[in-house]
Amino acid sequence: MNSRKTVLVAGGDLRYVYTARALAEQFDVHAAGFTRQIAPFPEITLTETAAEGLPACDVLVLPMPVSDDGVLVSAPFGRQNLPLKGLLAALRPDGIVLGGKFGKSAALFHEAGVETADYLAREELSTLNAVPTAEGALQILLEEMPCTIYKSRILVLGFGRIGSRLAQLLHMLGARVTVASRDVAELARAEMSGCDAMPLGELAERAGEFQVLCNTIPARIITSEILSRMHPDGLVLDLASKPGGVDLEAAQKCSRRVVWALSLPGKTAPVTAGEIIAKTIFHMLEERGVS
Repeated sequence: MNSRKTVLVAGGDLRYVYTARALAEQFDVHAAGFTRQIAPFPEITLTETAAEGLPACDVLVLPMPVSDDGVLVSAPFGRQNLPLKGLLAALRPDGIVLGGKFGKSAALFHEAGVETADYLAREELSTLNAVPTAEGALQILLEEMPCTIYKSRILVLGFGRIGSRLAQLLHMLGARVTVASRDVAELARAEMSGCDAMPLGELAERAGEFQVLCNTIPARIITSEILSRMHPDGLVLDLASKPGGVDLEAAQKCSRRVVWALSLPGKTAPVTAGEIIAKTIFHMLEERGVS
């Protein structure tokens, strides 16, 4: 008799294929929202749509963000829509839903009395996820900059998990890195890591000093004033989640180059990013006695 728990991974970008593959080491894993071409692994049982009949599952794993509209799961590789209600019907009465950034969909699960947990809120995931994000940002800079990173004047806005990792990589490559933050402790850590530091309040005054602005702060930091004072050939790399940290309309008006890099781990390192999500999920389920 098979006593393994059943996990349904529904929707998400390419990293969730590798999340499903990693989870299959311990669970019976089904996946919805992927074709066999995208998910060629035999250890994953595929069902492309909710209409095909989903298996009763103990754990429902949803992507980040879970949904843009609170109705359908984010499933860019799916051939048909995946309604949240259809997925919820497949969950066993004592099951749990794991996702990242539930947003508008939270109300649906709350009304159904279903336990949810946000894996994106876990420190282990946020810390490890900074690595593929920073490396993906570095790849973009190498492709977009007309000069070497070596000796380039680069400003990193924020010195949290992603900002500190990115600043470290750029510094190691010989860039002249400055970190801007409102947090004096972050500025102190930046200086200790070999970077220059400046208060965020000086950004507008000093924006023209830098060839590249790399934003990691999830707020509208780079305004029309700052964009207008940038070097004409300057580049802005925005790593902030929606709604982003740049006034895109103002950037277009003053012809500033902006790359808004969303969900970098899923694009540049889906295998590693998927395994990080799976590792976090394993820990969350172990804590709940699910194995």
